[in-house]
Amino acid sequence: MKKLTQILSIAILLLSLTGCNSNALLNNEQLDPSLPKLNDVKAIPNNTSVAFEWKSLANKGITGYNIYRTDTNQYVNSQTKQLTKVASIRSRFSTHYVDTKLRQGSNYTYTFTTVKNGFESAHGKVINIKTLQAFEPITFFQGFQKTKNTVKLIWRPHANLKVSWYKIERAINNGEWKWIASVKERMMSEYIDSRIVPGNSYTYRVIAMGFEHSFSKRSKTISIQAR
Repeated sequence: MKKLTQILSIAILLLSLTGCNSNALLNNEQLDPSLPKLNDVKAIPNNTSVAFEWKSLANKGITGYNIYRTDTNQYVNSQTKQLTKVASIRSRFSTHYVDTKLRQGSNYTYTFTTVKNGFESAHGKVINIKTLQAFEPITFFQGFQKTKNTVKLIWRPHANLKVSWYKIERAINNGEWKWIASVKERMMSEYIDSRIVPGNSYTYRVIAMGFEHSFSKRSKTISIQAR
């Protein structure tokens, strides 16, 4: 019974040290400067992701790789140039990785280390890269009041094949912008707002939404004085 109590105490202590943070499980290798560095890495940015490819070092006896990254736009402003481990690859044969859920038009800094038997190399080549900017807004955006309670919006379908749907935002009487509707399908190019009250002013804008959480710049705004 005493031994079981000790085991439970140790388990609770370990949980408190890691804080249930998955990144804590990544930080368990010791530095071995003799391990080969990974310096030959190609990086290709997308809107909200960066893809990496590198030359295999499997013939040098390594067993995996660690990937380090700064937070968004933080490397330039960092006094310590601190990077955080964001992934551990546990196959010596891996030569590709995609880092996702990044912010559009943002700067990131990466570096890789090689891993062997619980040890890791010094940092390899430092890679500074910027994700792609938001793509261009929709064009030919117009709106018409059709009845006293109805406004029709039309636009030209976005030409970018990354677009999968549209986000409609509205402000009433120059108030706060609110997301009021989602229009599915890239080729769909209209929205009917049937929640109009005569006497109010309605302003609209549309954002084209792409795959992997990418999005366009906001469209021009259209204002309609309901009568």
